[in-house]
Amino acid sequence: MSVQEKSLTIFESEPGSPLYQQRTWLEKIQNVLLKFGLTPNQAKVYIYLAKVGPKPAVEIVKALKFPRTETYFILGGLQERRIVKETLSSPAEFVPLPLEQTILSMINTEKEKLDTLSKQAEALFELWKQIPISALEINEDISEKMHTLQGQSQIFSKLLNMISSAKKEILVLGSTKDLSKLVQSEVFDTLSNSTLDVKIVISLTKTIPSYAKMIDIKKIRLLQESPKDDQCFVIKDNEEILMLLRNTTYPSDDIFAIWSDSKALVDSVYKLFDHSWVKGEVVS
Repeated sequence: MSVQEKSLTIFESEPGSPLYQQRTWLEKIQNVLLKFGLTPNQAKVYIYLAKVGPKPAVEIVKALKFPRTETYFILGGLQERRIVKETLSSPAEFVPLPLEQTILSMINTEKEKLDTLSKQAEALFELWKQIPISALEINEDISEKMHTLQGQSQIFSKLLNMISSAKKEILVLGSTKDLSKLVQSEVFDTLSNSTLDVKIVISLTKTIPSYAKMIDIKKIRLLQESPKDDQCFVIKDNEEILMLLRNTTYPSDDIFAIWSDSKALVDSVYKLFDHSWVKGEVVS
């Protein structure tokens, strides 16, 4: 039986069939990949490529019986995780990272996530100390809220809502990499056409990025360092804040943020922004 014939049936083989033992082994590998955040179908595509070798998309569709559109979406996700790359040949082939390197890469990514969360936890602990008990007491008229937002779609939707409902000002601080994602979400387009008092601090850079040139340069300051590693937040009217807790260097579905109208939290971060604005370099 050829390798391609095996790939057509191995994920569907029944107990007692010649391929069933191999299916159970592949499922064990698949389960490990799922623990690192791959979807079941992403794991199947990666396993197929890792075992069979580089293949064009049409061969993957044929072998795994996935819809063509879904297959391209899956391959895009695997490329984003850097465990599959696309060649420049015609037709393009998709080349997998060897399984050993993939597992080590995923372990290192998880370690980096933990390191990042550990650093941001320290910042949150400091903010926690500054929030008085009275901030958590429920007022009959006003109760402060805090929500977690997962994925780019949910986060950018909330950002656009904050901008459209703002009455006075929008303050933005983030690195060039984080803020570049806002271009895709139309946040910069909305800010460039806004009559609000907009101030933007771009950290870790000496030059204004091209995507920010649509904004009046008087509204932008450049900061060659960051107040905290990977700090990125937006403040509305000194009343609401959206803060990324896992930045946009992660896959789009993995980034998350918190939104809050907690006065203590907003005031604390507002002071951080004000300090960064004063310290930032005026764009000429």
